[in-house]
Order: sequence, then structure tokens, then C-alpha cells
Amino acid sequence: MMGRIATVRLLLEQSGANDSLLNYQGSSPLDLARTPEIFQQLQLSRSLFLDAKVREIQKLVSQGDYQGLEGLLEDSRVEALLDVNGGELATDPSTIQSGGTLLHEAARKRDIRLIQLLLMHGADPFRRDRKGKLPQDVTKDERTRAILKKSPAAAAAQRGVQEKAILGHPSSQGADSTPGGKEGREFKGYLKKWTNYTTGYKLRWFVLEDGVLSYYKHQDDAGSACRGAINMRIAKLYMDPQDKTRFEIQGKSSVKYHLKANHVVEAKRWFWTLNNAIQWTKDEAREEEQRKQRDAEALRQAKLEQSGKQHQGSSRDSVKLSSQGLTPATAVGVPLTASTSRVSFHGPNLGRVNDDEDGSPYGSYEPSVAANHMARTVSRANTATLAGDLDDEEEYGDDASSRELRPESKDAFDITAQSATLQLNLLGQVCTALQAESSRNPTRPISDPTVVGAISTYDSAVRSLQSLIGDLLKISRDRDAYWHHRLEQETDMRRLWEDSMAHLAKEQEELEGRIGESEDKRKRTKRALREALESTSTNQSPSQSRSVTLNQSEISSALEEVPLSREGTSPLGKRKISLGIRERGRRRSTLAELTNLSVSDSDEDEEFFDAVDAGEVEVLAELPKDVARSPPPVVTVDEPQMDISKDKMAEITTSFRGYEDPVRKRLKMDADDRPKISLWSILKSMIGKDMTKMTLPVSFNEPTSLLQRVAEDMEYTDLLDTAADRTDPTERMVYVAAFAASEYASTIGRVAKPFNPLLGETYEYARPDKGYRFFIEQVSHHPPIGAAWAESPRWDYYGESAVKSKFYGKSFDINPLGTWFLKLRPASGGEELYTWKKVTSSVVGIITGSPTVDNYGLMEIKNWTTGEVCTLDFKQRGWKASSAFQMTGKVLDANGRTRWSMGGRWNEKIYARLTPGFEGTVTPPPGHSRPYEPGSTQAFLVWEAHARPTGIPFNLTPFGLTLNALPEKLQPLLPPTDTRLRPDQRAMEDGDYDFAATEKNRVEEKQRAKRREREEKGEEFVPRWFSKGRCDVTGEEYWVTNGEYWRTRDGVGRGGRWEGVEEIF
Repeated sequence: MMGRIATVRLLLEQSGANDSLLNYQGSSPLDLARTPEIFQQLQLSRSLFLDAKVREIQKLVSQGDYQGLEGLLEDSRVEALLDVNGGELATDPSTIQSGGTLLHEAARKRDIRLIQLLLMHGADPFRRDRKGKLPQDVTKDERTRAILKKSPAAAAAQRGVQEKAILGHPSSQGADSTPGGKEGREFKGYLKKWTNYTTGYKLRWFVLEDGVLSYYKHQDDAGSACRGAINMRIAKLYMDPQDKTRFEIQGKSSVKYHLKANHVVEAKRWFWTLNNAIQWTKDEAREEEQRKQRDAEALRQAKLEQSGKQHQGSSRDSVKLSSQGLTPATAVGVPLTASTSRVSFHGPNLGRVNDDEDGSPYGSYEPSVAANHMARTVSRANTATLAGDLDDEEEYGDDASSRELRPESKDAFDITAQSATLQLNLLGQVCTALQAESSRNPTRPISDPTVVGAISTYDSAVRSLQSLIGDLLKISRDRDAYWHHRLEQETDMRRLWEDSMAHLAKEQEELEGRIGESEDKRKRTKRALREALESTSTNQSPSQSRSVTLNQSEISSALEEVPLSREGTSPLGKRKISLGIRERGRRRSTLAELTNLSVSDSDEDEEFFDAVDAGEVEVLAELPKDVARSPPPVVTVDEPQMDISKDKMAEITTSFRGYEDPVRKRLKMDADDRPKISLWSILKSMIGKDMTKMTLPVSFNEPTSLLQRVAEDMEYTDLLDTAADRTDPTERMVYVAAFAASEYASTIGRVAKPFNPLLGETYEYARPDKGYRFFIEQVSHHPPIGAAWAESPRWDYYGESAVKSKFYGKSFDINPLGTWFLKLRPASGGEELYTWKKVTSSVVGIITGSPTVDNYGLMEIKNWTTGEVCTLDFKQRGWKASSAFQMTGKVLDANGRTRWSMGGRWNEKIYARLTPGFEGTVTPPPGHSRPYEPGSTQAFLVWEAHARPTGIPFNLTPFGLTLNALPEKLQPLLPPTDTRLRPDQRAMEDGDYDFAATEKNRVEEKQRAKRREREEKGEEFVPRWFSKGRCDVTGEEYWVTNGEYWRTRDGVGRGGRWEGVEEIF
């Protein structure tokens, strides 16, 4: 207390010094340290002492010197300062890793004597390690477990626990030793919490502090991943009358925790501590309410006094100033006394000067009280079960209303600010009055009583203003702390919600997988039964087949009795034995009943194409030209048609300039080394929004634009060339449909976002080896629309890329809106118009961190010239992996009859088979002895995806690699708006991601500036190469090329310029 550090050092150097002793007031030397130096010296001495004793205890334990250990533990300073339940005493590596105590180590080593010694010196037999295990749980030795449970030492420890729970800590007799003291109402440890009937009780880490009971999945999660909390202020506690180890705590509404301890003593300890916490929080709530009422009343009185006396004080001061010979600076008067410089809520006289700098400018408001009030408001949620375990059946409380700033705090801030304004006005008026008096009477001495009074008033006002500013700063800090805590709390709640969503998504995927497996098993069983029934029917005479029938219930019962091989086929079919049904009549069936097993034609088609995938059906490499059942028409090539093709080819050939070099096969970089950022972490704040209007970090992009993604449709144009060679319109429809479906093969693995095109941006692409040219222009920015036009001697393909995308949290969908047109010029002459709309593309698996592209929906392709219609059904990814990428379809002729069935996977292969009324002769493929089902025939391979080599950066396809290539011969011919010249996309392709981000921001800002410029001038953007038109056949609007692009480009190749084209990059 006297601050003599030298004396303190000398005393601490004595061997018997004990800095843990308390005086009559219950204070230790550390509590009475006068200076920081003395406090640090005491702390250092204590730390060195404890470190030495810990090493000494570890040495004694390793030597087995328990007599020396007992003497050491009985030392008064060691007993007061050293916690035998601390983890630092353990020496066993497994115990240290699990966070156990020396008692855990002794139990693991079955050291009975050490266990007895530790229990007699305060070791807690109910202290758990980080894995939630008690000392008795770490050993399987029954004798050791019995000693920990029932020995006299354990009983003594239990009595100590009970006394501590009921009476408080026996060693402290201060204020906190009561049941309402801090030690008596704070606790932490493991308890078993009831989750649901499936999993029962699960071990959870519970923490009771500041009147709130929180729980976590593991001890290591404490402070960062709270699973739920109940405020003790509204909690109710119940002990189970039958089982004393169980108790229940209820919060707001139906929120309740059913808890169970391992031991009765442990349950009682928790029960009494929770009971103390409940009582303390309710007392605090009552005191807070009373304090709030007093503050509100004082604030109301202060407002009345301020409004009633301020004018009176100002008038009196003005009169006093005038009597002293100073002229007021304004008509109202200059109050030079300090009566209005302070708003005193307690003094009856506003005319006195208050010199207390620490006084409150608005009376009863105390920043410390406000801070405590807000801290309690934030920390005590009525029932804040934030995001409990997904297996915990609970409701979550909403305590947002209780966390609003109190009106008293807002009023206090307003009154203080108003008072500060008054003081500033007062200072200005006093200064003006002194200056006026000085100019009127320069000889007046500074010692004049009038001047002295004015200066005194000025000084008082300055000090009052300083106090007011200090109070304003305190109030601001309180409010900042409150809102900072609210922000952290909202952030934690958001993170917990995200974790819960991810966990739920994973569980849903697992459930869907199990359901998919069941569906697969059902199909295999169904196929096995069919094989068995077919095998039976082949061994029967026709009369027997006609006389025996099976109803559906009999088939279902038989279905359950058919064993399956690993491949899903019945061994009965291979062994040619009958079904194991008791009655002989049930061993016979007819083909009529067999066909009933097929629910629909689509099911039969799915099974057929499944068999194609399994290699059970013969597949021809292409569609033979004479496969149709109807006689093929006589092919007569029209001479004008050949002339049109030749003229078209000559026109297109001029566009191949610049594309003489071979196509590119690799990028400059060999691997995708973009910064790894969680897609979910970025998209989580965009749920429900249009993805086309969002700005994402450049690391989520791939080095292509949306215009080039449209150009990827041209990868399989050979299908259109094949269609043009076909003479039968239904065969042409098969290949056109395959082309429409092939557009999605490039989407596999392409979850990165392409660059959004700028308004007026263009892209061209030509392939001399394929005989076509393609170009596209971004004709609208909001909504984003790109108009595309591709030409070949045999066909024209055009339409608009208009999409609307939305993020739903679990997935985001891209819905195409535009119609695509195909003009096909068959070799037999004439011209056919086909139209279709693309299906929805979706990215799923975002929450679980494994995003995958899925395309689903119905696509109708219509031949407006001859009347054929094809409907393709892209199956949505289902419960099982085998259901991914599936597609089925049917081609109907002009009379509405099904002529072709199509199926396969849009990422690999598409097959077709002729199904004209199912009346064809059934011929089994080579190597198969069993007959086909009615309607079966050969399958034809219509389309197969190109191989996707591994190791290509950004998951680009080999065709996609060619799109952004910029050969030296091509660059001079491109317009300044071509995507290949875009700097941010080029930097992205080269791996310079920082520069790409900078350039992306620059070009986007340039586009915005150009848009504002047009708006100021009242101008609208007009596309350079397209204009709106309407189709004469379908009546739909579409974008028509003006035919100038390739002519202008040809002129540029002869030395011309790109007229009417802006520099947008």
C-alpha cells in the first residue's frame, strides 16, 4: 500500500513468502498494489513460483514420490495458487492432446494411490476433457472406475461439490461468495442434450455466464459457433422427480433443453448454479426497471427546467450586463453570466456558475449507466437459440425488439448537443460584446469589474463546453459499442445460418442418393421379373399361355421374391428355371401380362436406351438412309438449288481471310491458378437477385465472353450438314434435334462466369474447314441481348441470346428467352424453317462446395415448312448419379405419328431408333438368344461429343480454346469492338488476374460514362449491324442482320476503315 517496490522485492525473495494470504478485508497483496511496477513484480513472482511447482509436481509424479507430492500439495501457497484440475500438470501425451487433467492421467495409468491423493487435495472427479470424458471414462479397469465413483476420497470430493454449489466457495467470504455471486452463477462443462428420437442424447458443451446459458457442439467451438442460448431472465428450471441426473430448462415459447448429467452430483451442481443465475438475472431486471423509471423521471424534469428557466436566466443576464455598461450585441441580449452555460437539473438557481468539469450537462444521464444498460440489452436475448443442431427439434426466439436503443439514450444525446450549441452561441455573443466595448472605450482597463465578470463568464462557458463535448463523446462511444456488438451478432447469426444451410444441403444429397439407390433396385427387380416371365413363357404352349393370367397383385408379390445378381439381372433367366411361386399356375404368364409391366411408352424408351448404354443393344454408327419404313422419295437434285449453294459458298469464302492458320490447341498458361474463393461466400448475399445485374470478382470469371459462349453452339454444325443431305424430313428433324441438344455438351464443368459483353461489343468466327461464318453483336445491355447470325451454303442459323438468371440460394438458374431459327436447304431442293427455344441451365451444389451444371426442361423443335415436330425432354438431375445428363425425345411426322424415338445423354451420346407404330419385325442382335420386347429395333448413333482432354485451364473445351485466339493475320481485319481485343479478358487468359480486375473496372466505368453522355444528349443506342424484324412465317420478332458486317470487313481487308464503329475498350 505504501508503494515501496524495493521492500516488495526483498520480501518476495524470502523462502517462506506467501502472496496469497488475505487481510481482514479479504484483500490480497495483488489487490492492494499501489503502482503498476509493484503489480507486475507480484505477478512475475507468482508466475515463476507456479512454473517451478508445476515442474516439481511432474517430476514427483514421474518418480512415484507420492509422499513428497502430498507435502508439496499441502503447502499453503501452493494450495491457494495452484489448480490441481488444470491441464498443465499432465505429462502423458494422450492426456495433453485430449485436454485432460492429472486425474485423467492417473485414471488412464490405473494409479490408485495418485488418484486418492489428488481427490483428497481438491481434484474434481467430474471434470471432463475436451472430448467430454470424465476421469472414470478414460479407463476400462473396473477397480479404478469404482474408486473414482465410490471411494471415501471421491465421496469427500462430492460433498465439497455439493457444499460449493449450495453455499458458495468456502474460501471466499466476500460479496461473490453468496449464491448470487459471480462464481455461484457461472459454470461451464459437458452435458448430454436430448436431440430427437433417432439419435437420443448427445454430448454438448454448455457455458453459463452473464445470465445466458449457451451450448456448443464441442468445447473448441466455444466463442465462435454457438448452437443456441437461453436467457435466464425468462428461464424456468425443472428437476426430473424419477431420475435425479436429468433436468429441463425452458426458455421463450416452446424452446426447451432436456439435459442429463453423468452423475447426480454433477446434475445438482448445474441445477443450483442455474437456479442462482435465474434469481440473479430477475433481480437485475427489477433493478434495471426501477433505474429506468428514475432516469426517465429525472430527464422529464430536466426538460421542463431547461425550457422554463433558460429564457428567464437569459433575460436576467442581459439586464445585469446592461447595468454594468456593456451593450448587448443583439436585440435579444448577450447573457454573460454562467447561468445558461450549464443546464443544472439539481440546483434550484440557474444563475450560479457551476465549476464542476465532470458534471453532467443534462443531469441524471450517466454514460456508464447507459453502457451497462446497452450491454445487458445485447447480452441477454430473451431466447436466442441462433441455429441449433439440425437434429435438435427447437424453435428460435426473436429478440430484435429488445435490442433497440432506449429513448432515454437518444434524448440524452439530443439534449447534450443542444446544450453544446447554446454554449457556442454564448461564446460568440460574449466575444462580440467585448469587441464592441473595446472599440467604444479603448481605455477601459482589464481589471475593470465589468471586464473581469465578462471574462469569468467566458471562461465558465468554455469549461462547460469542454464537459459537454466529453459527454457527447461518451454517448457516441456507447452507441458505437452497441451497434458494433449488434453487427458482430448479426454476422455470427448469418454465418450460423450458412453453416446450417450447408449441412442441410449435404443431408439432402445423401437422402436423395439413398432414394436413388432404391429406385435403381426397383428397376433392376422389375427387369429381372420380366426376364423370368419371358423365360417361363417360352417353355409353354400357346394354349397354356392363353389359359393362365396373373393379376397385378400376383405380379407384385412375385416381384418381392425374385433374387437379384450384382448386375441387376435375375439368375432365373440364366438357369432357365421357373419363378418360385407355390402354385403351378402362377409359374405361367402371357406376353399380354408381360407388357403391363411397362407403365408407359416413355418408361419403355428409357429402358431401351439404358440397355443401349449397357451394351445390350446393337448400335449402328450412323443412320442408314434406307432405314425408314416408308419408301424413300426419289432424290432429284434441283439445279437452281446447287447454284444457290455455290453462290453462297463463294460469298462466305471471302470471310475466311485471317483464318488461314490452324486452330489453337492450348493457352499460354498450362493450369488454372486463379485465387481460390468460395463461390457460396460471394453469392450468399445475392439470393433472389438477377445474376446478369451482379458484379462478381474477376476470379470467378473465365476468359470468354457471353458472345463467345453463344459461338460454342457452332461446334457440331456437321449435324446440320448431314441433315441437309437427308431426303426424309423426319430424318432431317432427328439431326436438327441432335444439333439443338449438342449445344449443352460444352457446359460440363463450366461453372465460371463469362465476361458480360459491353453494349455494341461484337465477335466474329469463321471455319474454312467447316464452311461457315458467324458473328454476333450485343444489341442491348439492360436486358442483355446478343443478336447472332451464322451462314453456310446449306443452312442459316440465327437468333438472340437473351437470358434471365436468378439465384435461389441452393442453385442459380439461367432461363433463355430468345427464339432460335434455322433455315435448312436440303439437297432435294427448297428451304425449311425450324425454330426452338433453349432449355434452362442451372448450377447446383453451390452450398456444398461442389457446383455442377445441369440442363433441364422441354424443348420443342418445329419444322414450319413440312409440319414435323420433335419434343426433347432434358431430365432434371435426380436422386441418383445415373439420372444425370439424361435426355429423351420423340419425332412426330406431319400427321402426328411417332416416327423416331431419341435418347441418351446430352454430355456424351444421343441415339435414335425408328418406332413407326411398333409394328416392325423384331430381330435380336447378334450374340443375344432372347427375343426383344415388342417395338424394339436397332439403335443408331446420331451424335457423340468430342473428347475433353484433361488439364485444360478453366475447363474449356478444345473448341472453346479456339474462340479467343488472335492470329497476326486476323487482328488487322477485326473491328475495334471485337471481343478478342478486350483487355481484361485477354489479361484473364494470360493469368494476370490483378490487371484483369483493374481493366474490367475501367471498361465498365467507360461504358457507364458513355451511357450517361447519351442520356444527357437524349440519344438512344442503335445497333450497328442488326435491326428488329418480324418473321413472316412464325410472326415472332427477331434481330435481322443488315448484311453490312462482312462487306465492311472485306473492305477493311482492301484498305478501308470500320465506319460507324465506336472505340468501346
